[in-house]
Amino acid sequence: MKEIKNGGIEQSKDNKTENQFQAVLELLKGGKVKEVSVKYKICRSSLYKLRERAISAIQREMENPAKTKKTAYNRLDCEKEAKVIQLCRRYPAHSSYQISNKLQTLEGVQVKPRTIQRIRKRNHLSRIPKRPQPASKSHCFTKDEKSFIREKIKEKLFLGGDRLAWDLQNRYGISISPSTTKRIKRQILTEMNPPPPKPKWRFYERNHPHRLWHGDLMEKVTLTDEDRTAYQLTLSDDYSRAYVFCDLFREVTVNTTIRAMIDAMRRFRTIPQAVVFDNGSYFKGKLLREFCRRLGIRLIHSSVNHPQTNGKLERAFRDDMNEFYKRFDQWKYNQLRKHLPEYIHYRNQIRGHHALEGKPSVQRLNEQDFFALPYILNDLEKFAWCERGTRKVGANGLMRFFQRDVYINSKLAGQKIRLFETLDGLQAEDEEGTLYFLA
Repeated sequence: MKEIKNGGIEQSKDNKTENQFQAVLELLKGGKVKEVSVKYKICRSSLYKLRERAISAIQREMENPAKTKKTAYNRLDCEKEAKVIQLCRRYPAHSSYQISNKLQTLEGVQVKPRTIQRIRKRNHLSRIPKRPQPASKSHCFTKDEKSFIREKIKEKLFLGGDRLAWDLQNRYGISISPSTTKRIKRQILTEMNPPPPKPKWRFYERNHPHRLWHGDLMEKVTLTDEDRTAYQLTLSDDYSRAYVFCDLFREVTVNTTIRAMIDAMRRFRTIPQAVVFDNGSYFKGKLLREFCRRLGIRLIHSSVNHPQTNGKLERAFRDDMNEFYKRFDQWKYNQLRKHLPEYIHYRNQIRGHHALEGKPSVQRLNEQDFFALPYILNDLEKFAWCERGTRKVGANGLMRFFQRDVYINSKLAGQKIRLFETLDGLQAEDEEGTLYFLA
């Protein structure tokens, strides 16, 4: 809008055009010229001219309609369509999916199966069925015939499908295929001996971190430079799915398992309520049992031949193989151990877990509400010992232990000493309380 000299208001060009357009519309709808002229402030002669121009424009558009593009914008180009038509004529029995795969294999051209179906329809390329049309319509057994056939098959379940079909054909004149008799026989046997119900797995999860740890070995890492197997010893927290300990070893013993538990306890300043292991020799033994008992840890071993008990860690091992080990062309011991901490950091701090709704494990680890006393964490090795009975020292300071000769001080000849197993090895205690390390 803009001002004019006499103080009035002049309409802009756009508003004037819109005003004229609305006036003409009202005239075409049957409005009276006098009323429209007063309403829109347009003289009658101008209204007549505008109406005539509008009617002329409509007539021109009706006589000369705009030319629209009839070809779809995403239609396949002629070269690709010619290749599709050539393959469809060459392989008339192939489906659209088979034509699509063959076209990508031979020509390197990717065409959707639905597009191939449209091309076939547009060019009248019908698909020829692989099997010929049946000469006669197949016979459908009535309800009484089905019941009769079932009874006769049930009487001779010891026969095979061919024999049953021949007996029904020769004795009762019922033409039936051997595959049908086999299917009916299988249904009868299933009803007589129903299969056992599928097991209902019970999924469990602790409510706080470090309430339960899962421990296991992954034994699929074959070192290329040493031609031997390395073992990934892993301790995983049940609640957070985090790896509290993970390292690669050439050999694993009970002492290795205990030291791994001690390392994880000190790192997270806690003592787990329970640990779950399988029945491997490296997860069993009196030393591990006494270590867990003194710290109040419940030691659980899974059932034999039942890996589902440790299923969370078994599933995690599959991810470790795909996301870590398969990234290397060669599996060298030092190289794998060097890059393993980086992968563990990614798995605990960044990687989202489906069971945690895409969140990383560290968010649940931060919910830790129990911390062990520092003086206990500093002396965890002292809890790993067990008594191995008493032995009498021989004349030369030798004694028999674990089917081998063990040397001890010759001054203890003839004395009875107590034997202890620790993380450092065997120790002996004489009657005066002096400790000796047995080599």
